[in-house]
Amino acid sequence: MMNSIKISLLQESELPKAEKLLRLSFGTFLGLSEPMNFGNGAEYTSRWYREPLGAFAAKADDQLIGFCMLANWGSCAGFGPIVTHPDYWDQGIGSQLITASWSKFDEWKSQQIIFCTHANSPKHIYFYGKFGAEPRFLIALCTKSVLLIQSQPLKAIRYSQLSSEQQAESLNAAYQLTDQIYEGLDWRSEILLVQQRFLGDTLLIWDDTGLIGFAICHYGTGSEAAKESCYVKLAAAKSATAFEQLIEQCETFSLILGMSSLVAGVDTACVNAYRLLLAKKFRIAVLSVSIHKPNQTGYSRPDVYVIEDKR
Repeated sequence: MMNSIKISLLQESELPKAEKLLRLSFGTFLGLSEPMNFGNGAEYTSRWYREPLGAFAAKADDQLIGFCMLANWGSCAGFGPIVTHPDYWDQGIGSQLITASWSKFDEWKSQQIIFCTHANSPKHIYFYGKFGAEPRFLIALCTKSVLLIQSQPLKAIRYSQLSSEQQAESLNAAYQLTDQIYEGLDWRSEILLVQQRFLGDTLLIWDDTGLIGFAICHYGTGSEAAKESCYVKLAAAKSATAFEQLIEQCETFSLILGMSSLVAGVDTACVNAYRLLLAKKFRIAVLSVSIHKPNQTGYSRPDVYVIEDKR
């Protein structure tokens, strides 16, 4: 069986099959009565457009049975999802995908590989440990109903409404902000992906000193947000005050969009940001665990104000 598995680049034409495979695999693992309902409308294969050369497929008899995707964030890198058809679990497909794909991290000179897995799955934690990636901190995926929030004008700037020159300035400012958090950390590709694939929008907050916070928000069909939700995939702020302002603007934005809930994940090692989310009446919906390679803190620190659930 192992000899018949072929690893290659995942093709754009295979994305619909990959999305269905993801739902089947994760829904089955979680024990859902209807596995294909996993994610409640959220879609993840748009990540292919961010890094086509960082998406790998596993095939048996020319049929897609697994895939994984990578993210190049400058000095850091993301990993996931990694998916295998349930009929092929425990047959080494995941190991083959990692062996083939993680060489890209060397090519990119990634200093930190950061992702997450199920906090209650010893199997997954052990699996990644075989490749030198170790568990670090709990990640709280939090949600808040915005239906009862009083409507306020949006003060944040929407990236989609800027001129091309202003967008270029904003991208540069966003990189300067994340570079201060962790040298070389670069989320510009995520901002561009949302803009180019119409997955949502990015909110920007400025003051007299420059950009003090931004939030990359997913919503609507094709995005990583569940139905009726605004999902803050990534966000960064310079200070506690800026972080609080950013969260408030995301709440207002969600209400303007007509969404019923706002979803944001935070690494509990960023304890100040985590506590601020809870103080803003967010509630923990799911816990996962961060996985780092090498086993170093990175930007998972109390003084860092970021939203990132590392999925």
